[in-house]
Formats: sequence, C-alpha cells, structure tokens
Amino acid sequence: MRKIVSMLLLVIPVTVTLAQDDYVNRPRISFETPFNRYVTFNMSAHYGVAVPMGTQTNYINRVSPANAVVQMEWMFPQRFSLGLLSGYQYTQERLPRQVYQFDSEAISAVQTRTLTIIPAMATAAYYFTDNAAAFRPYVQLGGGVARVNYTKFWGTLADQEARFSGAIAPAVGFKLFGRREGGLGLDVRAQYQQIFYNYAEINNNQNLLLSAGLTYRWY
Repeated sequence: MRKIVSMLLLVIPVTVTLAQDDYVNRPRISFETPFNRYVTFNMSAHYGVAVPMGTQTNYINRVSPANAVVQMEWMFPQRFSLGLLSGYQYTQERLPRQVYQFDSEAISAVQTRTLTIIPAMATAAYYFTDNAAAFRPYVQLGGGVARVNYTKFWGTLADQEARFSGAIAPAVGFKLFGRREGGLGLDVRAQYQQIFYNYAEINNNQNLLLSAGLTYRWY
C-alpha cells in the first residue's frame, strides 16, 4: 500500500505540470534535426547517357555513353538549394569510308566526328520534402557557360572549332537515402541541356542527359 501511495505522490505533480503546460499553451521542447535548422551541404557524382536532340542530330545522331556530372549544393532550411555544377560530355560517330571533295582535290577517308562539352553552371533547386527526409524529389535550373569542342576528322585532316558558349539546363530528379537523416544515398536525374553554340551543322546544341550516381549530405 505504501508503494502505491508513493507512486501516486510522484505521478500527480508531473501530471499537473503537463496539464498546466497544455493550458497556457507553452511550447514543448523539440529536438529538430540540424538538417532543417542550418545551412547544410550535399555533393553528388553522376554517370549518364546523353540523347542528342535538335540540330545536334545533324552532326552526331547517336546516344553518348560517356558523360559525368559533379555537383556541390548548399542546402537551406526552406527546402531550396544553391550550387555549382560541372562535368564532362563526349560524343563520337564514325562514318563509312567515302570520297570527299575539297576544292580541286578529292580524298577517300573515314570521317570521324567528335563533340566534347565541359559545362560550368550555377544551379538553384527546390525540394518537395524537408532536408532530412529519406526521399527528396526536386526540380532544378542551371545556367552558365560550356566549353564546346567540335572536331571533324578526315583521316589526318581535321576541321576543329572550340569556344565557350552560354548554356541552360533545367532538370527533374530525386535523391533517395537509406533512412531519415542518412548521409549516403542515390541521386537520379533527367536534365535537358541547351548550349547556344552555332557552327557548321549545329545550331544551338541540345541533348537530354539521363544520369544516376551517389550523393552525400552532411552538416
């Protein structure tokens, strides 16, 4: 009996205190994750394939299997981020041997066409779930410049042109982590890229880059 009375004497003050807190609407203590309180960081590295679009198909009309993307993001508590993006994209196509006419000279050669793109962009993204969530779908817009290297070979002869051009790259994707507040995860993205590059067959280079890779977040 004494034990029951002692337990009641301990429980009653706690119950009264909680009731008083509810009555005056006092805020409760919450242990919110740092991901949702501070500016945190996220880094991603992707491998992808690029599908040519628009006038790029007049030059090289094949899927490129050699594409890499690296991105660093500053994640803000309001579910948006600012970041920097770069990478490497390479496409090549070899045509059957045929005869080409150059002024008064004709040569028989295997023509090889290459296109190398190295982007350097700033990005802004909005995420549809909070920064600590295990599943984070997003939309992103990138803008900046890209170095484009156009090279067309006829055996040992080459027509080459390289320069920096403006570029934009809207994208949609999602990040998937193993658990809430998890550090390492998967990043999957579909990105449309347009580079305002005009030369020979190309009038504004366009492609669709489908990529996946690893992502890591920390604070």
